[in-house]
Amino acid sequence: MKKLGFCITGSFCSMKDMLSVLSLLVKDYDVEVFMTPNVQSFDTRFQSAKNLKEDVEALTKKPVLNTIQDAEVYGPMKSLDIVLVYPCDGNTLAKVNSGINDNVVTMIIKSSLRNQVPIVFGVFSNDILGASGKNLLTLFNKKNLYFVPMIQDDFKNKPNSAVACHTKVQDTLEYALLGKQLHPFLLGYKEV
Repeated sequence: MKKLGFCITGSFCSMKDMLSVLSLLVKDYDVEVFMTPNVQSFDTRFQSAKNLKEDVEALTKKPVLNTIQDAEVYGPMKSLDIVLVYPCDGNTLAKVNSGINDNVVTMIIKSSLRNQVPIVFGVFSNDILGASGKNLLTLFNKKNLYFVPMIQDDFKNKPNSAVACHTKVQDTLEYALLGKQLHPFLLGYKEV
């Protein structure tokens, strides 16, 4: 069974979607979960941080990893076959594009790239077709970085917003393991 690093960042409205994706992936992968400090500590209108962590740990039957030290060992001493950042918020995308390493998720990405492990981003951002777009486009052309195909989630009210298509996650992972980007990448929009 392949080892998957599953990283959760602060697109708080997408946590229900994330849990459904994680529930499918634990059937096919040995999953280690890495959660940013904000996701672990912020209660939001969508869920409490405590309940979210408990839900994730119930699915994986493992503790959530949450420190830079937890992730650093995956470079020299442990390894993963693939890493999925889902959801990946615009802030994390900008950090990766700028080489900033300041939390467990950015560290697992850095540690895994050291071993040429494929990294897959499932981006959820209200401005990915605006200010954050430059980070996506720059990273899209870098080695070992792949993206779950995206859909505009509410083009009438949020014209710069797009989200990863959860039904494409497993195929994207399979392609990334072969060193390929799944296409088409832009899937259109959904009526709201």
